[in-house]
Amino acid sequence: MRSAAPGTDYDVIVIGGGVNGLVCATLLAHAKRRVVVLEARDRIGGLCVSGDISAGHRVSTISHLVGPLDPAVMKALRLHKHGLQFTAKKVESVALSPDGRHIVLGDDLRHTAQSLSAHSPADAKAWPPFETKLRRAAQQLHRWLHEPPGGAFEHSGRSGFFSGRNSARSASGIDADFAAMLDRPIAELLDHEFTTPLLKGAVAFDAIIGSALPPRAMGTAFLAVLRRAMEVQNADGHVHPQGGAGALIAALARAAEAAGVQTKINARVSHFLFDKGHIAGVEMASGEAVYAPTIVSSLDPVTTLLKLGAERELPLGLKRQLKGFRHQGCVAKVNLALGAMPTFKGLEKRYLKDRLIICPSLGHLDRSFAAYEQGGFSSDVAMEITIPSTHDTTLTSSGHHVLSATVFYLPKTLATGSWDTGKADLVGMIGAALRQYAPDLPDLVLAADVYTPADIDVIAGGTGGHWHGGDLSLDQLGPLRPAASLSRYATPLAGLFLCGAGTHPCGGVTGINARLGAEAVLAHVGAKP
Repeated sequence: MRSAAPGTDYDVIVIGGGVNGLVCATLLAHAKRRVVVLEARDRIGGLCVSGDISAGHRVSTISHLVGPLDPAVMKALRLHKHGLQFTAKKVESVALSPDGRHIVLGDDLRHTAQSLSAHSPADAKAWPPFETKLRRAAQQLHRWLHEPPGGAFEHSGRSGFFSGRNSARSASGIDADFAAMLDRPIAELLDHEFTTPLLKGAVAFDAIIGSALPPRAMGTAFLAVLRRAMEVQNADGHVHPQGGAGALIAALARAAEAAGVQTKINARVSHFLFDKGHIAGVEMASGEAVYAPTIVSSLDPVTTLLKLGAERELPLGLKRQLKGFRHQGCVAKVNLALGAMPTFKGLEKRYLKDRLIICPSLGHLDRSFAAYEQGGFSSDVAMEITIPSTHDTTLTSSGHHVLSATVFYLPKTLATGSWDTGKADLVGMIGAALRQYAPDLPDLVLAADVYTPADIDVIAGGTGGHWHGGDLSLDQLGPLRPAASLSRYATPLAGLFLCGAGTHPCGGVTGINARLGAEAVLAHVGAKP
């Protein structure tokens, strides 16, 4: 801990210039606070940036889809006024089949059932009531997503929201179907409902993508509901900004500047400064000190509380909880520059703008997770693919395209060898997998970029490189995220708050964490005339 006499440089310091940091800073500036954002790297954006794979081939470097954006944030920041435009909205998901019998997982239940009928008429009939049940559960859950933990929803039922199955309808309106699925594995739920391996693989993939959880882990069925609940209040769903994810950051930066936020790049925070036990500011790696009585960190909770000089001020129990917080990344990002549009077997061109999922079965996920646990990666690679150049002509020259792939499960550190050589092996494996669906695709690759969880860790400026800031398991959600004493964004250190992906509700490019963090700050420091 470093001590310092407090100055009056700013009212609030926000650490990290990613989506959550910029949103939180702007909302606090709207509340008449003098705010500065300190970004360690030479550019703002965090995981939400755009970059060139090669000359004339631009892509969203890490996060390739945005949203569902918090409606309250969109209204407050007026991002469309600051130049944000979308080239694709309500992006659907398509489960790819090597034989061309793909399954479209969209809002139109009849359309999904129709594509599913080629695999199983019984599953086609079972899909609409199953999806309706999930959507009904999502309607019950969406309010929980947009409010701080600890509300009535979590205390509903006989034993509480996170305590397991509950067959009774609670006073808050949680029905028996929803209560019964809270702690079920997604694999168990899908095996009970369906026989089609492709359908089960895709739905399970969507539920657990980003977390180091196998499809047979308890509570993963809840994550399928969580994903749908994110879209309840936003009809646009997942979107693609024109110019890639960096265009969202550009709009956020303009909104922040208009609100009076100052931003400093190359401003890596090395440690906190204190005055009589209260946060007083930060000292940066350059040696420069910046003072403010309130600090909000958009970094992960472990980095914030255990790496910046605050550890000695924390209760022993909390330090133990943070050290046990599971936040090791398990997702890699591979971006490909293509000389032409690949041809996917049996896929209509209109679906090339959507999410293409390669995960043909639950067993595929099981084998991939087993390899991940051993510190390697499996040839049974599971991927989420987008080809944004199909609808965003600003990304490539005429006739060329870019492909963006999120690859699941990949360890941060390989048990044998290193990622220096492992990246080439990964690209080769991905090419072999893609050839099953688009035979000409590997031959069209002009250049490739690979970002492992270790690379993502460096870009995010944290510990672990986790997509969601921490696994989305039942013991790391809601009032337990990232720990019981931190779940409402304030920390035991007076003046220090959290607003990053490791807080409630989860990761993703939504802005919800930032808004709730800003509201927590204002609730603690009071209104300003």
